Amino acid sequence: MKDEWRETFQAYSRLPEHVAEVEQAIDTISTALDKRCYVSYSGGKDSTVLLHLVLQQAPTILVVHWDYGPGFMPREIENEIVQNAVAMGATNLEIYTSEQYEAGRPDWAVFAPEFIRRVVPRLKARGYRRAFVGLRAEESCKRKRRIKRHETIVMDECWPLASWTWLDVWAYIVANNLPYLSHYDKVAELQGSYRNVRLCTLFDPQFAHLGSLDNFVYWQHRNAVTESGRIDDS
Repeated sequence: MKDEWRETFQAYSRLPEHVAEVEQAIDTISTALDKRCYVSYSGGKDSTVLLHLVLQQAPTILVVHWDYGPGFMPREIENEIVQNAVAMGATNLEIYTSEQYEAGRPDWAVFAPEFIRRVVPRLKARGYRRAFVGLRAEESCKRKRRIKRHETIVMDECWPLASWTWLDVWAYIVANNLPYLSHYDKVAELQGSYRNVRLCTLFDPQFAHLGSLDNFVYWQHRNAVTESGRIDDS
């Protein structure tokens, strides 16, 4: 991250508005821990902030991560995701994935039935009743509606960052010197800003409408997946 951006985020982290958002998130997490919880960790910027906040109050909490496979998440990114979690202090990390990724299946088509129908019941059987999820209303109208209606997917969900802006997220990362994916710096360099940088499964047809920069940033991985979303065996 260039110095001017780092200085901007550092300055923002000292504003009363940001301090209030952090304090609210801390209070929300504290209240939610009355049930047995786990943290949903994608490795993206939002879940990175969420994981750090939760670990401050529950150092041994279960951290659950879904690996989308080499066709949609190059191994260097996946390895970085895991390393960042460990660097922040996650000692109870469980990683799940699907054999279907070897066939190049689009991520949500696999994630929904495999995680929700296979993994979540096992977590519930072990006594887990609530999931911390890094959902933010600012990200999309769909997520804003989800938060307003409290529409959960896996089980009872807690969204401590629901009202945070992208500036709050980056301010917290910089102020607390958190490890984050180098992916964001690469994309921000091309876009000229950290405002809209996000982590998605690479070369995934369902995210084409977001104007993906995958072909520019990850050109060396382009042949791993064909236009249909299937792994190229050539």
